[in-house]
Amino acid sequence: MTIEFYGEVSEYTKVRIDKIRKRYFAKWIGTLAAVLALAAVIAAFFSSSVLLLLIFAGLLAAVAAWLAFSPLKKSMEKERWLFRVTIGEEDVTFVQYLPGKEVRKVKKFNDVKRVVKTKYCYLIVFNDIANAFVCERQLLKRGTLDAFERLFEGKINARDIP
Repeated sequence: MTIEFYGEVSEYTKVRIDKIRKRYFAKWIGTLAAVLALAAVIAAFFSSSVLLLLIFAGLLAAVAAWLAFSPLKKSMEKERWLFRVTIGEEDVTFVQYLPGKEVRKVKKFNDVKRVVKTKYCYLIVFNDIANAFVCERQLLKRGTLDAFERLFEGKINARDIP
């Protein structure tokens, strides 16, 4: 059975996907800031270069906090997200239609790490959420949402994004 999502992603979904990606980067930058702070504490016992590490860790923590708590963008109208995602038994094909060209990615079905389910879309994640394939529910053209969820059973994580 083939499942296909095709069309332009709505403004509502684009803004929320942007927020999910910002939170992902905030998590990693915050982790790096914590590691640097720990390195500063360890360096305090062995040398005097603690101040530089603490300043850098503080800056990274501030960037992470800004990404995590920044408000949703008011508009992403100028960014056109026209996608086709086709899910077969062995492959997941993603095609993005850009002005004058098309970008195609084909991934193995078994390489899907997880599927993030929100109330408006699914994100098929292979390595990280920053490069996830977006499947907006209202753009389903072939197959059913129940068939989609059965296909990815055990890999679906629900997430609530306001």
